[in-house]
Amino acid sequence: MALPRLLKTPFRIQPPDTAGEFDQWLSTEAGNALLKAESALLADILPRATGYTALQCSVGKPRNLLSTCRIRQQVLLSATFADSANVQAKPCTFPLRKQSLDLIVLHHSLDFDDNPHQILRNAVRGLVPGGALVVVGFNPSSVWGLLRWFRAGSEEMPWRARFLSAQRMGDWLSLLGCEPEGLESRFHSPPKNIFGYWMAWLGDRLWSQHGSFYVMVARKRAAMMRPARSRFALRDRGPNVIPVPVAHWRGKSQETLE
Repeated sequence: MALPRLLKTPFRIQPPDTAGEFDQWLSTEAGNALLKAESALLADILPRATGYTALQCSVGKPRNLLSTCRIRQQVLLSATFADSANVQAKPCTFPLRKQSLDLIVLHHSLDFDDNPHQILRNAVRGLVPGGALVVVGFNPSSVWGLLRWFRAGSEEMPWRARFLSAQRMGDWLSLLGCEPEGLESRFHSPPKNIFGYWMAWLGDRLWSQHGSFYVMVARKRAAMMRPARSRFALRDRGPNVIPVPVAHWRGKSQETLE
């Protein structure tokens, strides 16, 4: 009988220079166009969030995507050293107090980290009950996802990304105690195509949920607590009703009628 490997990793391990290369790719024409589309979509979603503290996890140099958010205290976390980052740490470590954040934005952090499960687990732990988790990731059911299949094993950007499906992401969040609220997808144009405008026009009308990236919003469930009963509390008085067997009651009723 063949046994499975013990050291098999569930995900592809990213090279150490992934953050820097992704940061350089965002400066290209295709990456800049994708970043603008993501910023425009988040500008419509983030103003709805309320609370005291918001956190953004980025890959490489963080681009401030929380500029339209109404939460005043904003923290930018990055694994690499950058002047725009407030905290330098790996997203999987998440060096923040439990239940201290009202909003967390994961900007492609799950697409490039070696342990996306740990990132989600720590992010949910850091959210307050009722807090919002916003996940921005590449969409495998898109034109970009189709092109990625033809470049399997490529080390180029963005094909090196993981491209986790929205259905899979929703299942992970449900297991961690979050309720997915909705999904939006944009940017239907291929990276380099002269028909990009027409594909974007058709995509917004025909396959709106199959853009190059998606934004999923999930809400952490509030735990329902039942207060413990004190052992010194008085017992509840039951109803002043004497139970009478039905057969015995019928017999007494018949004797009375006779």
